[in-house]
Amino acid sequence: MILLKKSYILFAILFIPFLLFAQDKCELTIKGRVLDSDTQLPLAGSSIYLVEKEVATQADGHGYFSFQNICTGDYTIEITNLGFETSVQTIHVTAKDESHTFFMEHEGVVLHDVNVVGHQPTLRTTAANTTLGQEELNKSKGEVLAEILQDIPGVTMMQTGATIAKPVIHGMHSNRVLMVNNGIKQEGQQWGAEHAPEIDPFIASEITVIKGAESVKYGAEAIGGVILVEPSPLPINGGLSGSVDLVGSTNGRVGTASAMLESDFKPLPGLSWRVQGTLKKGGNLQTADYYLNNTGIRESNYSAALSYRKSKLHLDAYYSHFNTDLGIFEGAHVGSVDDLNAAIDHGRPFTDGAFTYDIDVPRQSVIHDLVKLKIHKDLNEGTQLDIQYGFQRNARQEYDTRRGDRSSIPALDLVLNSHSLDVSYDRINANSLRSLFGINATAIISNNIPGTMATPIIPNYDSYGFGAFVVERLVKEKYDLEAGIRYDFKTLDAAGYRGNEFYGGQHDFHNVSGSLGILWRFHRDWNLKSNLGLSWRPPTVNELYSDGLHHGSASIEVGDNNLKSEQGYKWINTLSYSKEKLRIELNGYAHYLKNYIYLNPTGEVVESLRGAFPVFHYEQTDALFMGADLTASYQLPYGFLYGLKGSYLYADDLEATGNLPMIPSNRLDNKLQYARTLESSRFSNFFIEAQLQTVFEQTRYNKESDFTPAPATYNLVNINAGTKIKLNEQTVGIHVSANNLLNVSYKEYMNRFRYYAHDLGRNISLRLSYNF
Repeated sequence: MILLKKSYILFAILFIPFLLFAQDKCELTIKGRVLDSDTQLPLAGSSIYLVEKEVATQADGHGYFSFQNICTGDYTIEITNLGFETSVQTIHVTAKDESHTFFMEHEGVVLHDVNVVGHQPTLRTTAANTTLGQEELNKSKGEVLAEILQDIPGVTMMQTGATIAKPVIHGMHSNRVLMVNNGIKQEGQQWGAEHAPEIDPFIASEITVIKGAESVKYGAEAIGGVILVEPSPLPINGGLSGSVDLVGSTNGRVGTASAMLESDFKPLPGLSWRVQGTLKKGGNLQTADYYLNNTGIRESNYSAALSYRKSKLHLDAYYSHFNTDLGIFEGAHVGSVDDLNAAIDHGRPFTDGAFTYDIDVPRQSVIHDLVKLKIHKDLNEGTQLDIQYGFQRNARQEYDTRRGDRSSIPALDLVLNSHSLDVSYDRINANSLRSLFGINATAIISNNIPGTMATPIIPNYDSYGFGAFVVERLVKEKYDLEAGIRYDFKTLDAAGYRGNEFYGGQHDFHNVSGSLGILWRFHRDWNLKSNLGLSWRPPTVNELYSDGLHHGSASIEVGDNNLKSEQGYKWINTLSYSKEKLRIELNGYAHYLKNYIYLNPTGEVVESLRGAFPVFHYEQTDALFMGADLTASYQLPYGFLYGLKGSYLYADDLEATGNLPMIPSNRLDNKLQYARTLESSRFSNFFIEAQLQTVFEQTRYNKESDFTPAPATYNLVNINAGTKIKLNEQTVGIHVSANNLLNVSYKEYMNRFRYYAHDLGRNISLRLSYNF
């Protein structure tokens, strides 16, 4: 018995230190969630301070937070959030990871400008990304989406005349740039270079551009980047509120009115709603010297949202309707080869045109409806489940000049219906590891409506897709690591007739995408993001089967049904510095694309009964895109700020000695801003800024096949000024801008109608915004 006791004592002496040492490794995790004590809803953005460790963090979009590398013992946690009393609590951490729920009480004072709103998904990516918040969007209200995004280095736009523009990210556009409208991947006839996004920018409270290859999370079309258009979360309490925006512009005499109204529903706590609408009308636009005939626009959009939210369950419904009629510059449609050559040689219309609000042929009429239904469920300890269904209907009609009374009949009449189902499971694991699992399924049916008396440029088609992915993210104090992998299968079944000849067939595509990235906070003032993305994109129906006149672009386009899927490898690095007065962000990237598909001008012109049109062929090659984006600002004395933005892009055809067409020119923007806030006055947020925008000549293009030389370098001076006026509990925002202030006559290389006309002249806009 004595021997047995001695054995126990010896065991304790030998092993207890090892047990204590194991516990003192400080590898424990404190996990928690911050909730509103009244509504039981998560308080996103709450600041959490761990007193003993002197470290702080913020709650994510669902109220969750965590601290890693914690030892056993007692800890004091201090939580703050605007409109709530500071919460200070002491917790005891044992030899296992701890999870706690913290409730915050509303302050006794009434803060009229504070509303509790629902959570918004937190963007997590190691790829370069830039977000335009409400203040930046206020400066560009009334502009189309592509124009708004040009404020971001590396983002330009491709135009078809003065009325149609679509975003370009690092030289990628159309089906290589995925757009997400309120969580739903935008589906329409986006394959067309002259098919602008059917999105009303007034619905957005922020717009984010991800410049990396994000195929793992978003699918094959994200080979060039992602654009996220996000409205603000619906209010949970706070009563009725809204806004009215009025915009007037001198060029085209464009008038825009947009209004929004939102509130919670008092009889049923947790229920809230929002309605929004926009009307826009404009006439013929003007260059520095002449009008561009038939460039008017009419637009009417509206949307409605409904949300019901309890402690762990969120139900969201959303509907939007986008309706636009826009004219296509008539000078791009000419009657014969001789007339076309004369128009290109002249470089501008033979008449100065005139102003009118009338829209004649050629023109486009597009209606896009979107429905979203979403269920969000917060499970245990930071685990979340999202199920989302989306339906979209896109009806596109394009009208052209035709003999007799046929001009009233659309020459192209397309209707596309799409269904999507997205399921994601987000889980916070031990040791600071976060896992995201997801599956996506899509069904797209596109048909040509009979009765156009013309052969459609693309056949009818059905497209089905399925994808599954997993993303793992490790979050540490000094760095984040992220890795993801995805598998996609897509099928395209096309069927059409040219005369009595059938064409089309079924194409099956499948591939694997991957990503690997790091965010390294290696210094208090410096951080580095590096992301390597493997992506792919199957050819679209127009690239495979186009053969005929594309009315909107006034060109003949010819596809190739033997095209292969594109394979992309993009490495992008972002170095950021921020300290006191100086901020710098530098992006550098290399993007290799195998089987890159592009629309190549042949130099050939085809004449028919409809007119004479240049011919473009879809071709394929291996390509390398390399470039850099720079954003810098320095705070000068007396309220002045100097800003610098620039983008450089080099694109190379690796299989031929020639150059790739339609690659954005390099550009540089210099800005000087004066800003001042008068706290004792009704006026606040006053600013005035002057910008010098320089776009350099594109020297890398194929002179032997393009129809005209690339335009020369041009410089534009832009002026912006604005302020806010406090009226009791309401605010009125006033903003004035003057683009191309000096009325410079210029041409943009990325405008497909640069052969026939110049770009826009001076445009002065007044924006009034009333918020209540």
